[in-house]
Amino acid sequence: MNGSDLFALPVGAANLARLEECLKESVTGDDPFLNEVAGHLIVAGGKRIRPALTLTAAELARPQISRDSILGGVCVELVHLASLYHDDVMDEAVRRRSVESVNARWGNLVAIVAGDFLLARSAEIAASLGPEIAGLLAATLARLCQGQVAEVRAAFQVSRDEKDYLGAISNKTASLMSTACRIGALTAGLARPQVEDLTAFGESFGMLFQIRDDILDVIASEDELGKPPGQDLAEGVYTLPVQRALGDRTIGAHLAELLGHPLGPEERERARHLVASSVGVAEAALVARQYAEEATAAAVRLEGGGVTERLANLAEDVACDLYRAAEGARERFEEMAG
Repeated sequence: MNGSDLFALPVGAANLARLEECLKESVTGDDPFLNEVAGHLIVAGGKRIRPALTLTAAELARPQISRDSILGGVCVELVHLASLYHDDVMDEAVRRRSVESVNARWGNLVAIVAGDFLLARSAEIAASLGPEIAGLLAATLARLCQGQVAEVRAAFQVSRDEKDYLGAISNKTASLMSTACRIGALTAGLARPQVEDLTAFGESFGMLFQIRDDILDVIASEDELGKPPGQDLAEGVYTLPVQRALGDRTIGAHLAELLGHPLGPEERERARHLVASSVGVAEAALVARQYAEEATAAAVRLEGGGVTERLANLAEDVACDLYRAAEGARERFEEMAG
């Protein structure tokens, strides 16, 4: 699965260049050390999915994207980057986006404070865009924290139910994608029905995106992920494919025996192979497909011509690609087990 190509929204090169320039400017100040740390993952690159959603939403109003919409995209990307800084501290990660993680290079304290700095800059930008966007960002940050706390509390709980998982990813992932779309709509001055439909698209697309990530953590290779697969399993984060695998009559009991505590490399691989060869991955892909259908329906309601067609096609393409990958992975892992 080529994630970079799959998620490439057709935002014009000129607007992407404006976004990158503004993103770098947003973390540049008087302290050279803080500039380097805060800009570390910006320089490393990334798919920029969230700001691309902001700019795509803004294109519904007019082809020429305003500076406010560019700033809105920067605002959501800074929140996303801050979450990566904090996640890497909690996960004790050593690499991110094929470069050394901030915590590995400068230590946990610097990484945490730098992440806080990115959040502060995002809030400052949101305030400059008006009270509605400032309030929206604050509410989104609260949802992000709720999602993270729910995930931490559920660590190593084999009995974690699907409702808890879906609620956690709605807050931790879907909330920011929903906000990205809503900010694009608001900064472009779209009518309220369009604002709401774009918000609904972002929420459903965010759910699809996170379930996809959770499936890939089980079935993808280290080269594809840029990190060792099965990290969620090792760290006690039991996601949808794992939950569905635990209900598999063939392997569920064997998997449950492995889980409930931190896993070493060999145990992690055994658990990953069990999940990948079960019905769990394909069933999780079907749940992702349901969210793709919701996202597509929201995009179709927009009736915005080429832009909304691209959004609808994006959700459909991701879901189809994911289901094919899930089916192929199950066959591959079953052969390996045989």
